[in-house]
Amino acid sequence: MNRWVVVLLVLLAVILLVSPGIVGRIAEQNLDNNIEWAEGEAVGIEFRQESFDRGWFSSEGRHRVVLTGAALREATEALRREGSYAEPPSLIIDTHIDHGLVPITSLGRESGTLTPSLASAMSTFHVDPGNGELIALPGALHSRVNFDGASDWRYLLKAGEHEVEDGRIEWQGADITVNADRTGATLVTNGTIEPISIVGQNETVRLGRMTVTANQARSEYGMYTGTAAATMESMSVETALAPFSVGQIAVASDIGIADARLNAATQFAVADIAVPGMGDTDFEMDIDFTGLDAASVQLVNQALRDIQASANPEDTALASFGEIEEGFQRIAAAGASVHIKKLNLSLPQGTVATTMNIDIAETGDADDFSWGAVLLNTTADANIRVPKELYEFMQLMNPQAASLTAMGLLQLDGEDYVMNAEYAQGLLNVNGAPLPIPMPGM
Repeated sequence: MNRWVVVLLVLLAVILLVSPGIVGRIAEQNLDNNIEWAEGEAVGIEFRQESFDRGWFSSEGRHRVVLTGAALREATEALRREGSYAEPPSLIIDTHIDHGLVPITSLGRESGTLTPSLASAMSTFHVDPGNGELIALPGALHSRVNFDGASDWRYLLKAGEHEVEDGRIEWQGADITVNADRTGATLVTNGTIEPISIVGQNETVRLGRMTVTANQARSEYGMYTGTAAATMESMSVETALAPFSVGQIAVASDIGIADARLNAATQFAVADIAVPGMGDTDFEMDIDFTGLDAASVQLVNQALRDIQASANPEDTALASFGEIEEGFQRIAAAGASVHIKKLNLSLPQGTVATTMNIDIAETGDADDFSWGAVLLNTTADANIRVPKELYEFMQLMNPQAASLTAMGLLQLDGEDYVMNAEYAQGLLNVNGAPLPIPMPGM
């Protein structure tokens, strides 16, 4: 019995005293891997390691995040010149890592835990305006590296406020979690950002509670598939000259790839848009893209990312034009469909409702491509309904709107003016009447 007690004590000593040093080296490598992954995902952003002091039980590191993409760099360079600073602004991340199978040293900090893991860490943030005088940012990022290499991150922000030169910023807190697998190919995100107010001398900007959820996995085509959604309860700009406010803003997406074809669904809605002189307005959109050739989408996506990351985006865009054009041609030649299931603008006078379907049949070899062949192999239909009261209001504002009915583009149907359009084999019919359209190459 005593022998087993000794064995257990030895094992405990190994876990508490020996393992931290071994695991510390593994945790350092994992941190490097995470930085490499983040640089690959964040186009135009560079992570620079300024220091890393690895101890036996804990380590300290500092990294600098610099905006290197052309558009971002131009903005930071403008700030540098405005402040007459030696360097452009950057973000400083200071990280304290507690390593060991049982990270006992983590108990000395907030949110510390004895949950077994390879390492747990806490990161704090500062902004360097470019003069080396760091400005502390509120909140901290708590992270953990699990035994299988997966990582968990949690950003916590307590309620507070910060005084600035001509006003103040108030925030009610935030709690955002991200879980990633060993390779970063799978990401699960859940978060809440409580209301934020920016109070100035002449105006106040208020952002309502925000939420975000996502469950995504990287596909073999380099794009993330899965679901994502975000909401903002409200937004307002309080000013004596032009006050503005909207209600809830919501966006959601669902992306999948099956049989080398990309399918994407997107919904976007804004409620209670305050329009002076017209009253509250709502906007809703529900659109699907189906059957897009995933390899061609990847080609276009990579070219656009290269332009964004380039130090000379104009030259890169010119050099990439042929590649992007080829990508779109291959998408069209492979066939695809676009379905606008809902495009509604709701006004006090009624709702302008639009639906549309576009189906492009596969035309075959993209090497013998012509847009004329694509148009001849495309079918489409659209339905637009405009409330009678709203159309009459449009005529009062612009008498030329009456030409829409004179030309037969809108026809009265009960309490709505309606346009029904159909397109097939190069022929367009609007409300039953043919409408000539020019065809390229014909």
